[in-house]
Amino acid sequence: MGDRHSLLLLGAGGHGRAVADAASAAGWHIAGFLDDHATEAPWTGASILGAIDTLPTILQAHPEWSVIVTLGDNRERRSVVERFAGIPIRFATVLAPSAYVSPTASVEPGSIVMHHAVVHAGSRIGPHAILNTGATIDHDCEIGEYGHISPGVHLAGTVKVEREAHVGIGASVIPGVRIGARAVVGAGAAVISDVPAGVTVVGVPARPTR
Repeated sequence: MGDRHSLLLLGAGGHGRAVADAASAAGWHIAGFLDDHATEAPWTGASILGAIDTLPTILQAHPEWSVIVTLGDNRERRSVVERFAGIPIRFATVLAPSAYVSPTASVEPGSIVMHHAVVHAGSRIGPHAILNTGATIDHDCEIGEYGHISPGVHLAGTVKVEREAHVGIGASVIPGVRIGARAVVGAGAAVISDVPAGVTVVGVPARPTR
């Protein structure tokens, strides 16, 4: 496969391996990983090409390669993207082949839609967001930049998840709710009212933690 279909992954942890699987299934050639800690190849057929700070040098040699940041932590993902804001980067959008994205929905570059995730009509997924395995995003939802929707999450229609918010595994959100920037929704929570920015909520129904 040609270099224009080659994908460089920044982050070689568990999330990076899962994204490599999804990207490979979608037809990408995995060019390799950059990681500050891993020394062994985390995925069959790929190598650790260096630390994350070597990205400018790598792209000088391979400017046609696409890049995806595969760090699950929202703040770490944002930090890496902002670190390289001054250089031209072709950020990929990775859509697993078993995912469904409505023709009237949009997914911005740098975002990842994992296996069996669903994005329904009119929804908008911002840059560098993660929609993890089996998540369902109903009509007219908005996922902000660097948002993370964990496996098995269900968002009803017109939910807005703002920048860097994290919705934990198996949580459910009723229609029209807004989850503020950098808020955290705990695993299995049932969210029935707005969540203020920076607040963590847990439980059924979800309430702020002390």
